[in-house]
Amino acid sequence: MRTIAIATLKAHLSAEVKKASAGERIIVVDHNHPVALLTPLPTGLPLVRKAASRYTFRDLTPLVSRDPLETLDEERADRW
Repeated sequence: MRTIAIATLKAHLSAEVKKASAGERIIVVDHNHPVALLTPLPTGLPLVRKAASRYTFRDLTPLVSRDPLETLDEERADRW
């Protein structure tokens, strides 16, 4: 098992994730203290599930009662 500093991991995240997905286990260290383990996920995990029902669009009530552009114009009036 290999260790990697957080700063190095940030700089090479994509490459390290590819190594982990290929089966390598990587210990992430912060100031020489282990803080995390980067490891491949076991195969067959149900990460995506079928939708229980079809999405239906519904109109939402507006959060404001007036036109937001009017409010913006009022706020910027002293700057123009």
